[in-house]
Amino acid sequence: MKTKIFITILASLPLVAGLTGCKSDDETQAKPAKEILKVEGGNIEIRANEESKEVPITADCAWTVTYEGGDFGSKLSVQPLKGNGNGTLIITTDQNSTLSDRTATITLTSDGGLQQKISVRQTSSDPGMTVTKSLYQFDAIPSASQLLTISSNTNWNIVMPSGVDWIHLSANSGSAGSTPVDITVDEIQTDADRSAIFTIQYGSGSTEIEVKQVGKTNIELSVTPVELPVFTPEGGTQTVKVTSNAAWRAFIPTSQQDWLHIEPASGVGNGEIKVTCDAYSETERDRITVLIVVAGSQNPQQADVFIQQSAAEVVETPGENDNPDPILSR
Repeated sequence: MKTKIFITILASLPLVAGLTGCKSDDETQAKPAKEILKVEGGNIEIRANEESKEVPITADCAWTVTYEGGDFGSKLSVQPLKGNGNGTLIITTDQNSTLSDRTATITLTSDGGLQQKISVRQTSSDPGMTVTKSLYQFDAIPSASQLLTISSNTNWNIVMPSGVDWIHLSANSGSAGSTPVDITVDEIQTDADRSAIFTIQYGSGSTEIEVKQVGKTNIELSVTPVELPVFTPEGGTQTVKVTSNAAWRAFIPTSQQDWLHIEPASGVGNGEIKVTCDAYSETERDRITVLIVVAGSQNPQQADVFIQQSAAEVVETPGENDNPDPILSR
């Protein structure tokens, strides 16, 4: 009688194990009555500047992983895709440079059919911007444009200082992403260096870019003629030719500015100056002055033009005491 009872107990043991353990690859019996498969906390959060995260899995059975990239797209990777028992998921992505959170879903499935859905969220970045460099330097005669690349996660715009008209940009505003901006400058027309700083504004922040240009080292200047023909007492207008590779300015000494006028008083490169002389009624002496033309400021070049106006002619009228015509007096 005791022998029969013992055989009955042994025969029942495999059935109990099948109901309480995980299903193996070779098993074809019914699903287990109970499985453990979980991720601590249930959800996964990755900071904006993180690129990987290790997530512990607690399990007492075999499991597989499936996932959809969601907002991450192809940037999200999860490894390993299967395991057995406790393990660690390694989640990799890139840094989130956008102003929005990114989300995706990971699904763990046991061999017994138990599923655990896990939400993955990567936090957004603060408004930010990077530029290729903050200083651009040009020769006096620039040979080409230079590239400024603006990488931003928000909209941006450029503010140029008032009066700076020699710097030119291919774009003055943009949106999130990477934007190439070509910087060009005008040929400098003096021997003095110049510089300016413009500001890129984004969100509540800003970035400054400095542009420098060296001055010319070979300022040239000459005028033709160096002496104008003498103006008559009636006055008039004559022309002086300026030959230069730079900006120049012209002026008359202050004491002569009331009777001699020039137009224009400045120019760039080759040009002409019209010199206008007022009428002159003085009869005692000629009047003279000089037209001064200057180019450059560090080592200025000067050219002078001599100007003269003759005095008015004396007109004599007979007086009462003049000798009468000898013929008429006879």
